[in-house]
Amino acid sequence: MSGSQGVRDDRVAGPDDPDSAGGDRGAVSTALAEIRGDARARRAALVAGAVAGLAAARVHWYGLLLGGALVGLVSRDVKRGLLAGVGFGLLAWAVFAGLVASTGGLGAYLATGRLFYLSVGIPVGLAALGSLVRGVV
Repeated sequence: MSGSQGVRDDRVAGPDDPDSAGGDRGAVSTALAEIRGDARARRAALVAGAVAGLAAARVHWYGLLLGGALVGLVSRDVKRGLLAGVGFGLLAWAVFAGLVASTGGLGAYLATGRLFYLSVGIPVGLAALGSLVRGVV
């Protein structure tokens, strides 16, 4: 027998093994590092994440978490990621308020008191929570 023919490989695949399922993790980390390092790519990724989050939030409120996570992931550090998440939440609320205003109900919406404050706090809080994924990745 020559070379590795007939030799059994008893290694256990680990997270650093490129042949294992976790091997793509390095590629994702490398791609995120490249995006975070290039200002133009980071801006484009922030816009794309915000658009994707808004589209998902139109279908379900989980989109607020998703949008916050997407804008947080491409931020340079956790603090900026959290600020990006809060900004996304405010953008989502502004889009909602614009939709309400387009139907002529903005005055009644603003007069609801506590419900108004809750409707501002929920998207901001959920997007901020989603953006904390930056501290993990």
